[in-house]
Amino acid sequence: MLKCIFLKFIVFFLLTVCPLISFSYSGQSTDTLSLWPTNVAYYETISLLSEYIQRESVTGNEKEAGLFLEEYIKSTDLNLRVFSDQANKYNIAASLYPLDSNKPNIILQSHIDVVPAEALESWDHGPYSGHFDGKYIYGRGALDCKGVGIMQLKALMAFKSDYDTADLPFNITALFLSGEETGGNFGAAYILSQFKEELNPVVVLGEGGAGYKNVLKNNPEKTVFGVSIAEKQSLWVKLKVVNEDGGHGAAPSANYANLQLIKSLNNLNTRKVNLLFHRSTRQMFRRLGKAEGGVRGFFIRNINWSILAPFVRKQIENDPFFSSLITNTITVSNIFNPPGPPNQISNYAVAVLDCRLVPGTSTKNFLNYIKRKLDNDNIEISVISQSPEAKPSKLNNYYKAIERAIAETYPQSETIPFLFPATSDNSTFRSYDIPSYGFIPAVISERDINSIHSHNERISVEDLGSGIKVYYNFLKQVQLKEPFSIFNIFNDADEEE
Repeated sequence: MLKCIFLKFIVFFLLTVCPLISFSYSGQSTDTLSLWPTNVAYYETISLLSEYIQRESVTGNEKEAGLFLEEYIKSTDLNLRVFSDQANKYNIAASLYPLDSNKPNIILQSHIDVVPAEALESWDHGPYSGHFDGKYIYGRGALDCKGVGIMQLKALMAFKSDYDTADLPFNITALFLSGEETGGNFGAAYILSQFKEELNPVVVLGEGGAGYKNVLKNNPEKTVFGVSIAEKQSLWVKLKVVNEDGGHGAAPSANYANLQLIKSLNNLNTRKVNLLFHRSTRQMFRRLGKAEGGVRGFFIRNINWSILAPFVRKQIENDPFFSSLITNTITVSNIFNPPGPPNQISNYAVAVLDCRLVPGTSTKNFLNYIKRKLDNDNIEISVISQSPEAKPSKLNNYYKAIERAIAETYPQSETIPFLFPATSDNSTFRSYDIPSYGFIPAVISERDINSIHSHNERISVEDLGSGIKVYYNFLKQVQLKEPFSIFNIFNDADEEE
């Protein structure tokens, strides 16, 4: 998954609504210890993440890194559970109480696997070095998603150390999963299909948005955090057209396979898209407009009004990131023929479509829509894979606890619910009707976000420490505050605005 797409979207979206909002990025402070939690060992935590990064764990090869985590968890007073230990399906958990306690469970989930490291000559430090230069920890997975996993694990350990946990209302589990980068079949999907009752999850916190400054024109110093409450559904489609009129390129037929496919793909590419303001995007625009205030805020809050449709459509034409938020997108990600010499006309052609659907879109209806737009009965349409359909998570007490936890670490910050344009393990949990919220709890620089899935991936010590603090504060909010008494855990009425 393209993890950086969400934060790139913030940048580009806010530019598209200019002059309603102006945007430029301002990085965090240079004091790397300013947000470090006093109840968490500084160098031990850095060493833990560095060693975790050093265990190369490209999808399908998670076991070595999983064993490293397993041995570390054994050295703590947390409860270890190994769900599966295959090389390509290594899933483990560290919990406050044993899972057989059957307490409702707060799940802090991350994934062990990483994408391959490419362009090695462009890395300042080896992709699996875990190099620490005094301010940053470098390596594949530093942000996506090993750094997040260490934030969560250390927050859980600090909470257990600081409070009497003899009989709290909730269990807390740091869950480390395999296979997220390729759809989660051997991770989140496997765990939920086999161990959902044992986990007993009531809320899940995973990866997603982060914090930015200079988002609001009327208050550029205010930090704005994005928390994903929904994700677009992925639908990968294969198109294949077969035509016996192959032959020599010097004498092409009038309707050879490549030509048919090109004509039909052009129909898709030139289609008029519909603007789809889902509940999650309406909530996002309302919150963002309210934070901005004034005339600018009024237009942002009401961007779904039909009278503004020409303006919104113009932005879609100019900005694919904005388009990805409020439309169903179709990307031609691959076109190919069987091998052959340049002068041979292939008798079949194949294209792959990466479709991303706004929540609430029927997969069956969308496939029928593609068929109509292709307008060619010779094209065979098949589904390669699709992520589960999932309802957005509500702005309930858990979400409000996230807001308060962020505000406790970043006073005067603003938290905005977002629709995440890509797909993560959060969608799998949501498909089981488990409230799931995605965010990296730190103010991360644009440079560092752009390192995700690229060279020189890194995380600052300040971000690592502040992330631990936000997760720790969330656990305090849920475990120790009145709204989350054991008698009120199912009070999940959504916020209406």
